[in-house]
Amino acid sequence: MLLNHRELRVFLSIAQAGSIIAAAERIGMTQPALSRSLRRLEETLQAPLFHRHAGGMTLTSFGETLRRHAEMMEFETSRVIEEIRMLNGAAAGFVRIGLVPSVITTLLRPTLGTIARLAPEIQVQVVEGAGDEMLEAVASGRVDFAIIGSINPDFTSDVIVTPVCEQEVCVLAHPDHPVFRQDALTLSYLTSQRWILPEKGNAIWVGFDALFRRNGLTPPTPALATNSVHTLKSMVHSGEYLTMMTRVIFALEEENRLVRPLPLPETRWKREIVLARRSHHQALPAEKLVLAELMRVARTLPSKAE
Repeated sequence: MLLNHRELRVFLSIAQAGSIIAAAERIGMTQPALSRSLRRLEETLQAPLFHRHAGGMTLTSFGETLRRHAEMMEFETSRVIEEIRMLNGAAAGFVRIGLVPSVITTLLRPTLGTIARLAPEIQVQVVEGAGDEMLEAVASGRVDFAIIGSINPDFTSDVIVTPVCEQEVCVLAHPDHPVFRQDALTLSYLTSQRWILPEKGNAIWVGFDALFRRNGLTPPTPALATNSVHTLKSMVHSGEYLTMMTRVIFALEEENRLVRPLPLPETRWKREIVLARRSHHQALPAEKLVLAELMRVARTLPSKAE
């Protein structure tokens, strides 16, 4: 059975838009034409792809399965076009990278500086998010590779990870936070404080949970969870919250005495930063260049926190 590429594109447009009317407006086709295309696809597969209801259209389980494969086919088609252009002598390319925020200043910024000099026509798209989100993006092909904190999940057989570097993680607070006025600071005292943390699925959250449990304590429930670094910093600067975060995220604030790490040795640990890639992924020249420079920059980073 061969699937019609145009019908798959129509299917994806409807899935993304939520209705035939919205999809028709988005891609410039008539509603009857889209309906006929979708009907032919469903007849070919002998399965309903959408639930039709008053509010629009939602995918059936058959549609969800097809969507994953259709998105991969679209992605691979764009990669074929990119590869042909590069083989034709174009010193360009498009690289999609998944990143956790802590590697943006330490790895991404110097890497892009070098790439701009070596191959200024290369375009880099950065997708930022938690580690589990980036693993999913790698597995689905939405990004070429990802640099994330190791969270020791059950990796799929299609994703391989390679160590890149280490980063120090610690508990931080505003210098005026009451925690710094304790004569004998303990982990038990920290369980009574207000916390702001990244959401579950982030390596930081895993480390936070483990810190208390291995010391026989129930981890406190964060008052606020966010993957927004801006929100995290703003709330910690208010002086009301503790956070556990990669220290480099707050490097400028620490230098300007806007935050302080807690003087408890057990609240500091190293997290491993890893490269996640699909096992059978064939990297194009632009991707190879960006990845090689990222790894070179990683090797220049200090192995131990100062």
